[in-house]
Amino acid sequence: MMTTAAKFENQQILVVGATGGLGAAIARQLQEEGARLILAGRDTEKLSALVKDLECDSVAVDLANAEGRFQLVDAVDALDGLVYAAGVAPIAPVRYLKDADVDSCLNLNAAAPWLLVRDLLKKKKLNSGASIVCLSSVAAGRGTAGYSAYSASKAALEAFVRCLALEIAPKGMRANCIAPGMIETDMTEAAAERISDEALAEHLKAYPLGVGKPSDVAEATSFLLSEASRWVTGITLSVDGGYSIH
Repeated sequence: MMTTAAKFENQQILVVGATGGLGAAIARQLQEEGARLILAGRDTEKLSALVKDLECDSVAVDLANAEGRFQLVDAVDALDGLVYAAGVAPIAPVRYLKDADVDSCLNLNAAAPWLLVRDLLKKKKLNSGASIVCLSSVAAGRGTAGYSAYSASKAALEAFVRCLALEIAPKGMRANCIAPGMIETDMTEAAAERISDEALAEHLKAYPLGVGKPSDVAEATSFLLSEASRWVTGITLSVDGGYSIH
């Protein structure tokens, strides 16, 4: 039986957005399972602390611009896995959304992973059999007031991954999404601060199993990266405590 530490032995995995709550949890999970990690993120202070803790390689980049993407692609060797966990969530009714908020949301959440994968494929930086996992959201499939930009960006991400899965399948590569519900992270806490306590309490009632933890998403990510999911591609896996049942 394979030990946990040997699950990703001799496999190199890039985690983009590693300084976020979910990205960091995923990085820790994969490190425990034997992966050789490369972490990428914009917050240099958080990235340095995480790298020191996990003793792995890192690239401090901002994927909101092409220069950052080129820097990251050039910095990595051939990858066996890619996790895209970077993202922003501007929350406002449509009439109050700013152009810059919409642009940054669509760019970082949808266009950046799209173009990053394109460049990695062009540079032959993804090994045969590589697995790609992008973090989407339950918001991609549910209408929620104030989340139009975020929801649209995640829906676009899922559409991209479905098409990508077909294109890379002949090389034994796979691509999937994970759609978390409400998880205990800084991003969700910031979102919760913008709505009333009553509205938050009502929203939480939609989760039969309660609010999730970053480790729940990390475990699901590990599964989709691993050989255990070798026959799974092009899907969006809901990790939402039953939210999508309704």
